[in-house]
Amino acid sequence: MPTSRPTPLSGRLGTIVVTIVVLLTDTLHSSIVDDAPYQTLQFTPNITHRTDLCDRQQLLRVGMIEFKDVIRGIDLSVGLGYLSDGTGNTIYDDEAGDFAASPGFHISILDEVARRAGFSWRDSYGLIMPPYMNDSFRLQPNASVDDLLLWAVNTYDFTFTEWDRTIERMKLGIDFPTGFTDTSTILIADNSDVDKRTFNPFSFLQPFNIFVWLAIILTIALTAFVYRSLKKIYNANEGASRESDSPKVPGINLFYTTMAATGQLLFEPVSQSERLLVLSISFWSLIIISTYTANLASVMISKQQPIYPATSLAEAERKAVPVCVAGDFSIATKIKNKYSNAKLVEVNTFADMYAAMKNGECSLVADGYDRFRLMERNEDINSDCSLEWVGRAEDVSSGGPAVLVDAGVYCTSLVGHALEFYLKEMQMDGFIESAFNRHLNSVSSHSCPKEDDDANPDDAQRLTMADMGGIFLCHAVACVVAVFVSCLERCWSNRKNTRQQSNEVDASEEETPLEERNAIITSRSIYLGQGSNKSL
Repeated sequence: MPTSRPTPLSGRLGTIVVTIVVLLTDTLHSSIVDDAPYQTLQFTPNITHRTDLCDRQQLLRVGMIEFKDVIRGIDLSVGLGYLSDGTGNTIYDDEAGDFAASPGFHISILDEVARRAGFSWRDSYGLIMPPYMNDSFRLQPNASVDDLLLWAVNTYDFTFTEWDRTIERMKLGIDFPTGFTDTSTILIADNSDVDKRTFNPFSFLQPFNIFVWLAIILTIALTAFVYRSLKKIYNANEGASRESDSPKVPGINLFYTTMAATGQLLFEPVSQSERLLVLSISFWSLIIISTYTANLASVMISKQQPIYPATSLAEAERKAVPVCVAGDFSIATKIKNKYSNAKLVEVNTFADMYAAMKNGECSLVADGYDRFRLMERNEDINSDCSLEWVGRAEDVSSGGPAVLVDAGVYCTSLVGHALEFYLKEMQMDGFIESAFNRHLNSVSSHSCPKEDDDANPDDAQRLTMADMGGIFLCHAVACVVAVFVSCLERCWSNRKNTRQQSNEVDASEEETPLEERNAIITSRSIYLGQGSNKSL
């Protein structure tokens, strides 16, 4: 059972006033407030539900009890964080007067911690709501969330919600065990006015950049020129017969080469050099067509990338971009401390932040990562799936329970150490992540399709000469080899013609009659005799 310290005389009058206020405003409470066993008017002074744990601390010190059992069997009081606007992680069944069968992320975590540590809490909890949600009951009109936290840890053994660990709060003597929620600050933009899918009449050119297209055109022209040269060389070797058989059509070789680039082979090579060149242009066309086809499908419908007003808080501060924040929470405090000149639009609730951005009051929203994961699946807030996380996380932090640093009065620091142990254990075995995913799926009113933010059809998918240069180089080498082979063919053809002429001469001599050969020999002898006489 909770214990209560004697109330000083100076505080009795305040307690009487508080009691009267509670009686007068009792009808204004919601069902969950009525059912909370230890519900206490927030900021009520000199009332505590904290449990004296100093005897357990002494048993632990002397080794009479193990650390994992230090709070086992105790009924601990809990200040349970609750948001009545439906954007929180606690689900209450008003008709049943108890938490729902799927009570939400926070209750699932708290129940599991209680099961592992062996303590109970369902008969000893009170609700902790932000000041803006219960103005009718506040005794401190100007109180902040930090003031509420300090009051809660002095009233309950621990308070369980997404408390973010900040230097300001730690200076108040508050301890924060391991967090179970990712409260890293991120920026969210609304892209409902941006049409991401637009028709681009030149999208068929996007698989290659401009340099690859220029290289393709140049390759087609040079290949047509080389093929024409090889034909001329072969025609010169073979005579005019082949040239007369082929009709002279202006630009026919350029047309054939262009068709080869599209996969239609119209060449009729005769020489070895021509065959080599046609083989090279065919292989070149195969690679070009394959890579073009593979990349065309992903870029045929171009995606317009939205232009965000800012992708970081530093940029938002520099450009004076208005950023919506929940003014009474830690994210706003962290931004103010680090970016003093940031243009912040402070609203009351988390839902109000997104509504203000939809209405044009701000261009960005600064929120926690896990809370945004819930908001983007809320059909009332993100019905058109236009909310997007932009940039990177501004900080890495986690939210979780909070305990007053107390090692000698009630010794509730012991609760913080025990929560730290079991929450860390649950984090390591994956229970926390799976519990959040279950909660996310149970409360999601719709889902938005995921998109590959890293894909950029203008840069990542468009191939450059660094990707395609190899096939052009191979074809260039093949062209050079084809010309060299053509030269060898010409040399071989000339040599062949010389031999053929020599053989024809020898054959003609063999076919000459005997009488003609004798006459030739006689005439040669007479010629030689005349020559000798002259020399004498």
